[in-house]
Amino acid sequence: MPHPALRLQGEGRCTGVNCFLRIFLMLSTAVSVSALEVQQVKWGFDGQVVPGRFNLLSVLVASPAATPFDGTMKFYKSRGLAERVGAVYGTPCFLSPQTARWLQFYVYIDNQYDQWRLEWGRTPDDHHDIEAPKWGPPARVLLSDSETTLNTPSTFKQFPEELFPTTVAATRGLESLLLDHAPHWEPAKRKAFLNWLRAGGKVHLLLGADGRYPVFSDELSVLNFSSERVRIGAGVAVRHGAIARDIRRQDVQTDDVPMREFKPGEPASATQTAESFLGTLAQLSQRSYNWSLIYILAIAYAVLAGPANLRAGLKMADYRLRIALLLATVAGFALLFNLVGRRGQGEANVIHSLSYARSIDGDTYDVMQWINVFAARGAHYTITHAAAHNLYATGQDYEPVNGLIESGKDGRFVVDIPMFSRRAFLHEAEMKGANIPVKIVSWDGAGTLNQLVLNVGPDFTKQILEGWVVQGDQIFAMKFTKAGLEFGDSAKQPLQTFASASGSQFHGVAYGPQQGNTVTNVEGQFRNLVKPLIAWSLGAQDFTQANASSPSSNGRVQLFLFAHSPEGFGITGSELGHETGYVLYHFDLFKPETAGKI
Repeated sequence: MPHPALRLQGEGRCTGVNCFLRIFLMLSTAVSVSALEVQQVKWGFDGQVVPGRFNLLSVLVASPAATPFDGTMKFYKSRGLAERVGAVYGTPCFLSPQTARWLQFYVYIDNQYDQWRLEWGRTPDDHHDIEAPKWGPPARVLLSDSETTLNTPSTFKQFPEELFPTTVAATRGLESLLLDHAPHWEPAKRKAFLNWLRAGGKVHLLLGADGRYPVFSDELSVLNFSSERVRIGAGVAVRHGAIARDIRRQDVQTDDVPMREFKPGEPASATQTAESFLGTLAQLSQRSYNWSLIYILAIAYAVLAGPANLRAGLKMADYRLRIALLLATVAGFALLFNLVGRRGQGEANVIHSLSYARSIDGDTYDVMQWINVFAARGAHYTITHAAAHNLYATGQDYEPVNGLIESGKDGRFVVDIPMFSRRAFLHEAEMKGANIPVKIVSWDGAGTLNQLVLNVGPDFTKQILEGWVVQGDQIFAMKFTKAGLEFGDSAKQPLQTFASASGSQFHGVAYGPQQGNTVTNVEGQFRNLVKPLIAWSLGAQDFTQANASSPSSNGRVQLFLFAHSPEGFGITGSELGHETGYVLYHFDLFKPETAGKI
């Protein structure tokens, strides 16, 4: 038996045959990684996306190679001449040989000029450029079963049932769903569908190929109703006596749940994007400099490095000591200026968050958040929230962000935040919050609202800062009374006037104060954001006009309550420090005698 050292040396020697085999294996591995094909790309639910919202991107990837692919698919955007802006979206992917699978990304859209790329390796061919999506309103689509209805002629675009998202947070781009069969969904997708419906979605049931309405099981059995229309939460389900081939767009027009209108191709107003909300939050975490101390140090440096140093040097015979004294003075003040100049926010991590919580059922909400983090210590931070599925996106994308976004189940955002700097981002998820017992005490008015009195319990009443009710094209401000929360004619104004005033106010908040001026009234700064947030939630094209709600005669109002954010909406863990957050709750209320009716 050879000596171990000789044996290892012999094994490491590269003979002609061994070298050939190693090179062949390396090349074949490289081919297996790069030989992927992107066969289909689907933006949103109907090929379009809704700006200012998280949107679906579904990509069908195939592996024609004889070896499996096991790696990470990365997706990112670029803008103009920049190679990349924002963070990278990533998702793990395994493909057996000669197979294909769908991958889904959850992408926040706020700029028409973004360019998108999918990458899976390091060679020049390991990428696929994805065409930028068209902008449009929330989709109205026919849910298709690939085995039966995929090729059914219809005036509506079709969306494959296997691509329906597993979280309600990814459904803001969906307005109406047409069903002529019972979908074959796992529990997560059934839950996401029902939460979308309860939050204001619309379902239109059609006759199947056998001339009968579909029969649903499990949680979806709530759709097995016999009347023409039923209300489910804030959403509505409607039966149509027509098959998919015969249904027309005018047949699915309903006025009970308002549609957020976005004109296709129309650029979003700057104040409607995440940039404005995040810019306002950034003002709450500006570096705080002690200018008095800086001025004192500057004067002291000028005196000590000049006259004082010269006078002390004259008393020293050795010139080297004089040079050492000068260098020590310069180095000492350089250290002091560095310490004083880099102090910010009291050298503590701090988080500010603005949340919009759309009520789904009880203590369950679809929560959209704008978050700004200030880090006093530079590090790679892992950001996540207490939700089964988390969607993340970077805001204010002007440059590359050293971060990886893994959205979806157990989603997280891993990002490098340098010392004494900020990082802004967006988050959306189905989350647990306060179970607010909204009770209608009195509703005065036939059709048009005259007065509404609500009770939300003594505990939550103490947390409310402001409140509004929207009915039709009117908005009513809240006032506290002994009977509860009161909304009446005395505090009513047109919704367009309200949105216009909030937009003018918001411009001043978003673009001031000047850099270096500390905002001392944090709650006041958040209060300035709540009215623009209401306009955003109602689907405003910009903050000068908002889409009117449904007609006032339908006995429906939308309730907005502004309060401190609950702990359940915050970033998990204490690594990033204390979080200060406020939330705008959004509820749908129906007149007692019309509840459940349409």
